[in-house]
This record gives sequence, C-alpha cells and structure tokens, in this order.
Amino acid sequence: MSYRPWLDQDRVLRQMPGLPPEAFDLLVRLMMRVCEDPYDRVISAPTGKDPRERMAELGEGGFITFIVDEVAGLIRVYDLVWTG
Repeated sequence: MSYRPWLDQDRVLRQMPGLPPEAFDLLVRLMMRVCEDPYDRVISAPTGKDPRERMAELGEGGFITFIVDEVAGLIRVYDLVWTG
C-alpha cells in the first residue's frame, strides 16, 4: 500500500519556508520513502508503544515525527525539526 503525505498546517507547513534548499530536498525524498513503506526499520522507528507513531531522520540535521493513518491512507506528519 502506498500512502499520501499530510503535513500539519500549524506545526510543519509554517516551518517549511525557513528550510534551506538541501533540507527541503531531503524532506521530499524522505517523504517519498516513508509513503512507500512507513514501517521500514531502515527509514523510521517507533517513538513509543504505538507502532503507528514514528520518527524518521532528515539526514544528520533533523527529523520528522508522524502517525501512520491506515484507514485514511495518510502519513500525518505533525512535527518537523531542522537543526542543520
């Protein structure tokens, strides 16, 4: 199953204009991989007891946290951190 990305408007989309171009490119490539297989251990790891709540690294400079919404077929990204 392939999922569609959904980025939280208040927490993620507002941060994106400040991302450097290389971070934006990393984010796009990461989202493509996550949407193909969000449970791939090479790409993401669970953040707690619920395996649908996950974190994926954005290279060495940041990460995203997301929830796999299997019913809606969405990857709901609710946090973006970029320190690079």
